Amino acid sequence: MAITETRVETGTDLAVASPLVPAPVSILGSGDHTVVGLVYILASILFGVAGLVGWALTGIHRVTESFLSDSVAEQVFQTSVLGLVLLVLVPLFLGIGTYLVPLQVGARTIAFPRAAAAGLWTWLLSAGLFIVAVSIDGGFGGGRPEAVSLGLLSVLGLVVALLLGTVCVLSTVIGLRVPGMTLDRVPMTTFAMLAGGAVWILTLPVLAANVLLMWVDLRYGDGSISASQGQFAQVAWMVQQPQIYAFVVPGLGIVADVVATFTGARLAQRGLLLAGVGAFAVLGIGAWAQPVLFPDASEQLVWQVISLLQLLPVLLLLAGLATALRSGRPALRGALGLALVSMLLLLLAVVAGALLAITPLDLRGSGWAESGQFILVIASGLAMGAAGLAYWSPKMTGRMPSDAAAKLGAPVMLLGGVFAGVSFVVVGFESKFSGLADAVDAFTWASVIGAAILVLGLVLALLGLLSASRHGAAEAGADAWGTGQTLEWKYASPPGDHDLGDLAVVHSPEPLLDEEA
Repeated sequence: MAITETRVETGTDLAVASPLVPAPVSILGSGDHTVVGLVYILASILFGVAGLVGWALTGIHRVTESFLSDSVAEQVFQTSVLGLVLLVLVPLFLGIGTYLVPLQVGARTIAFPRAAAAGLWTWLLSAGLFIVAVSIDGGFGGGRPEAVSLGLLSVLGLVVALLLGTVCVLSTVIGLRVPGMTLDRVPMTTFAMLAGGAVWILTLPVLAANVLLMWVDLRYGDGSISASQGQFAQVAWMVQQPQIYAFVVPGLGIVADVVATFTGARLAQRGLLLAGVGAFAVLGIGAWAQPVLFPDASEQLVWQVISLLQLLPVLLLLAGLATALRSGRPALRGALGLALVSMLLLLLAVVAGALLAITPLDLRGSGWAESGQFILVIASGLAMGAAGLAYWSPKMTGRMPSDAAAKLGAPVMLLGGVFAGVSFVVVGFESKFSGLADAVDAFTWASVIGAAILVLGLVLALLGLLSASRHGAAEAGADAWGTGQTLEWKYASPPGDHDLGDLAVVHSPEPLLDEEA
């Protein structure tokens, strides 16, 4: 059966709207993309809280030097860093994409729905095994070979599961669009998911190969590749620039869609935004810059040029969004505030990356600035995800949520990201400014506080999503905000019968505005 002929899963009744948290029995075996997407989203938020707590615990250990043992602190740090990508950012955006992309392109369901469900359950099972392995000294550099073997296999399972889910979303974009919706007319979120997902498909298999090589060496080799001191180095490229940027590419589309809806106008610089998203994704391909295979990667001109060039697409995106805000009538909504905060945090992250590329500043090597840049990217991605949840929560729940949580979440995310990330970037200058050496503990405590604030931001995002279940919440119509431009706002809230009614052909990127004209 061709992709374009993908039919609705047997046993999945699209005529009945799904609740926000489906019954466990209905989740098991469901191929409904809305159910699969919601489980990804909710689980990634919970893992995000755990990952940020782990980041904070390792910060406390750096200051006290006795809070944890050195080996435990190292494993917690490495697990938190890897988990914030494979258990939080990627599944958060994959969940939003799984839920929204079929609606945005006018498809009745996601391509290969059984595969999408299989990807979800493989990811959940692998996540559980990963946590178990780490808890029994099986993280990177762990002391129990059997547990380390389990940990490596669980990471491999996470990668395979996320790749399977990504293939389903991208196949939906490529093969299930309604007539007239060319790739330059798809909504910005769908386009960004396509661009970011393509980079994931190119680079995550490299991570899988690294992990598999370590596992084979651990079980059947001489241990030279999987030596405890070098295990995390085999995968560290994934959480460093330029690769770390690839994991927030889908969030750029979320920001653009949020800005378009809450300004009430078409994106005048849509071509500029598409180019910015595409360029940011291409520059985020970082599997070539593996320190283990290419020790001098960060000293090479190409790495430094790419690090500086990452500023350009972000500035292009900011210019396009500023034009939209200036030409439209922005509504003071929490989702819009979160979207703008996420772009500010991303700008800080790419500026930090550009500073890392300037050799005379001597920021590379100590790890402080790299850690600060990493958590800034994570904070930006979390703010993008929170903006998307605040924006689409009426579509997911069928009721209008309280906007207070999202409005409070915007400054909370900004404050948390700045404290957690900028503090470490500043410490990176300790070799240039001797006075900073005496303030390292203070800046580390600031980063710990920032991580705690980011946890609060995630809790607010979850509360905002769940607030529609409160007694007396107003029901949301198909176009909950009244200014929707893309196809998901033509479906009922939550989406039940995937029927576009009289709309047969799309003539522009804003089909709902065309209907009003």
